[in-house]
Amino acid sequence: MPSISIALATRNGETYLPAQLESLAAQTAPPHELVVTDDGSDDRTVAIVERFAIRAPFPVRLSVNEATLGYRRNFLQAAGLCSGDLIAFCDQDDVWNADKLAVMTPVFDDPEVMFAYHNAILIDAGGRPCGRLYRGIEGAKDFPPLARDPWISPPGFTQIFRRDLMRFSQMHGATFDVDWPQEPLAHDQWFALLASVLGHVVYVRKPLALYRQHGGNTFGAYPDRRARLFRLARGEKFIRLAARASRNRVELLERLQADLVPAQRERAQRGIAYYDALSRSLDARLPVYASASIAQRFGALWTLLRSGAYGKRNGSARFTGLDLAMDAYLAVPFGPRLQRMLPWS
Repeated sequence: MPSISIALATRNGETYLPAQLESLAAQTAPPHELVVTDDGSDDRTVAIVERFAIRAPFPVRLSVNEATLGYRRNFLQAAGLCSGDLIAFCDQDDVWNADKLAVMTPVFDDPEVMFAYHNAILIDAGGRPCGRLYRGIEGAKDFPPLARDPWISPPGFTQIFRRDLMRFSQMHGATFDVDWPQEPLAHDQWFALLASVLGHVVYVRKPLALYRQHGGNTFGAYPDRRARLFRLARGEKFIRLAARASRNRVELLERLQADLVPAQRERAQRGIAYYDALSRSLDARLPVYASASIAQRFGALWTLLRSGAYGKRNGSARFTGLDLAMDAYLAVPFGPRLQRMLPWS
């Protein structure tokens, strides 16, 4: 079986970190190593990790950052120090099921799989269950390249990916986050993007961790459907940012082609075509929101409909039924006023 490294980024995590570390030690399929990068904690976090390292049933490597990096760069630094075939991101405030690695590692027996993620049980600060991260039955779902929503990424703590993706890390600083335009992509968004273009992504529906919601999360549970609705509700602003992000992804995929084997290069080229088509569709969709007259807005929507811009097909840069409903029932009637009607946009 491939070896797996756990990449744990910490900062002032003393409250919940001991429970997380105990759940790592209890894995029925122990990891190759645990790599911890601490981002300037001023509590007992570092001491807790050091004590754990003495008795852990696997090697523990701790690195303390000289300057604060922020969670995005801190996670990337942790992943960069890993030596296993696979890398599993780990948050400091959750609890893993004992069989998490035993269940997830065999998914990578298929060489086409670049990335996998799993479901989780939501718990409150006291550890009481309060829901699921994702709905659905047990089993697994395989997403071929470009089949997932381009703007939705599973939370980092659910992710495991091939370390081979780390060779593109030097490009991370040039990425663009559609939700935080002043920042590069988050660590989990970056590897989800690469994997979704270069290989298959597998979702394991079984809950394999307890995802703690305690009010101090950097990001809490945010179901995919709610994320899609929130982005739709941002209207014109999101369309402009998504078009910019799509062009950014075209540039990134063009740059990384030189480092790919022929099969991956072909997939990268399909990814370039996908995001190029998506950027042009988004540019064509913008007048549905931004045009001054309702006739112009309806005309732009009709052009999109005739071009087949709405629908769902793997590998095609098309909009969904939710997009169509938003465009037809809100954007066309209200146009630029919609931006003022939706204060969160």
